[in-house]
Amino acid sequence: MNSRLAILTLTAAVLSGCASSPEPTFGDQLAARSDQAKSISKQWKSGQADVAKGEKMISKGQDLIDEAKKNQEKGTSLIEEGRKLVENGKKQMADSEAAYHDMRATPVQPAQ
Repeated sequence: MNSRLAILTLTAAVLSGCASSPEPTFGDQLAARSDQAKSISKQWKSGQADVAKGEKMISKGQDLIDEAKKNQEKGTSLIEEGRKLVENGKKQMADSEAAYHDMRATPVQPAQ
């Protein structure tokens, strides 16, 4: 009976050993690490590309803002100059109208 128990125990041990998966080998572990490293590398490269793209966008945006400020200054200057011209032009028109009224008020006398 002891031999039967020993055979049953040995058979159970062999079957349980076959049923469980073997431990990963050193090569399996390195392959898994390699996959992780590739994934991390891909993520890092994607981040690096985003940084480069973002820096270009920031630079271009700042250039546009600087250009807009210059245009705003030019626009403000044109508005000021235009207002002065309008003011002077209206004064000239008013002066001309007054001079015309004065001229009509004093007709030219015929020669005698």
